[in-house]
Amino acid sequence: MNDRFIRKLLKAFTVYVIIFVLFMLLFTKVFMFNIIPSGSMENTIMTGDFVFSTRFGISEQEIQRYDIVVFIAPDDPELTYIKRVIGLPGETIEVKDGRVYADGVELDDSFVRNPMNRKGDGVFEVPEGSFFLLGDNRNQSQDSRFWDHPYVPVDNIKGKAKYVVLPVSNFGSIQYEKEELN
Repeated sequence: MNDRFIRKLLKAFTVYVIIFVLFMLLFTKVFMFNIIPSGSMENTIMTGDFVFSTRFGISEQEIQRYDIVVFIAPDDPELTYIKRVIGLPGETIEVKDGRVYADGVELDDSFVRNPMNRKGDGVFEVPEGSFFLLGDNRNQSQDSRFWDHPYVPVDNIKGKAKYVVLPVSNFGSIQYEKEELN
């Protein structure tokens, strides 16, 4: 082998290593992809959808009601879930008769798949630094209403879901847009 070939080979190897390191940094610090294993967020996110999320904007001050977040389950640190933020730190959430209230004000549920049954009714005092999360398919969702530890600490939140990227038929933003009441 001649020196010129070895230099080209080393240069190509170096470029590939740099690209690999950048790719790894982006997907461990900035972005994430998740495949949705269950129907708990239907019809917003369907079973099997491939979801793009960002790992920024996840401080206690930046997370807002109705954001969809990816997080480590408070009852089982081996599980990663995706749910919608319903209760904010310091709020009292009441789930009653198929409706959800935050500090006595009924919340929008235009994204909920079916009318919610009474399973999981209760009053929840969201501690500072934590959130109360529900699935959009409330009758089929294992969420804050049913966990032993119902509140998700901000440190457990790993990303904000932004887009469904696959399948192409479901492609689009999953950002919350409140329905206008006429």
